[in-house]
Amino acid sequence: MVKHGRLRLLLGNRRMQNRKVKTALRFFLSKRATALPVSFLMLFVSLTMIVSATYYVSVTKIQSRGQLLNVSVAKQSMLSFEDSIDSVTWSPSTTSVYHFEDSGGTFKTFPTAKNLLVNVTDNMAFFSTVFNSGVGKAVYELPAAEEFFYTLYLRGDEQAIIDQNAFTMAQLYLSLEASTPELTLTYRPLATMSETGSSQGKPVNTLRIYIINLNTSASLNTSGEFNVKATCLNVTSTLQTYNFTSPITTLTVKATLDERTDAVVLPVVSNSNGAFVKIETLVCNIKLERIQGGG
Repeated sequence: MVKHGRLRLLLGNRRMQNRKVKTALRFFLSKRATALPVSFLMLFVSLTMIVSATYYVSVTKIQSRGQLLNVSVAKQSMLSFEDSIDSVTWSPSTTSVYHFEDSGGTFKTFPTAKNLLVNVTDNMAFFSTVFNSGVGKAVYELPAAEEFFYTLYLRGDEQAIIDQNAFTMAQLYLSLEASTPELTLTYRPLATMSETGSSQGKPVNTLRIYIINLNTSASLNTSGEFNVKATCLNVTSTLQTYNFTSPITTLTVKATLDERTDAVVLPVVSNSNGAFVKIETLVCNIKLERIQGGG
């Protein structure tokens, strides 16, 4: 009886084990079993994509910050460069040297660019052209970046001519017209009027038009670190005198700088006999050139 009981117990354990094996086989052969490794694979791929995307965004941000740093350095360099030019304007034979740090861009000069046309008129019968020539420009080409899609004047504004109430003749601005953004430096004319005496019973007015001219500069195309020397070669003066035989109250000075035209209206002192107006055009000729030093 004991032997038969043990035999039945052993057979029962084997049947239970066989059922467990069959159940396990059915599970591993089922769709649920197949879904487990697929799920783990999808999770692995998803994590890999997230890590890759995070790395790409991080690298992009680092590159963008590096570009913005270069832009900041370039802006400050061009502002300081304009200060260097300003220190020699209207002082013949004086020079100033400015050292450019490497901002990842390219510095260029265009001596014949920026054509400037200046006329004086009373908006009736009187009209005179006092200047018509290129005044040149200096450009720092910046590396392309998404943050550059806006217009910014660092010094001056868009006006093509100014009067004595304006702060500076310089125009330093971020230009988006080229394939890469550019920091452009050029100069617009300044017009002033003053009463300077009398002659033949008439007041004498002197209209002065000041022009800073870069068209004697060397044609530069350089990058890295370098030095640029600004020299005031001379200041030329052209004087014309006009006799107005009837009262006059204002004269208009119109300037066209490339495609931009603006005007300033200046008061004229006269009496019943009219007035004399002297128009003096003063041109400060600045030469920009690269000298030894830097990269």
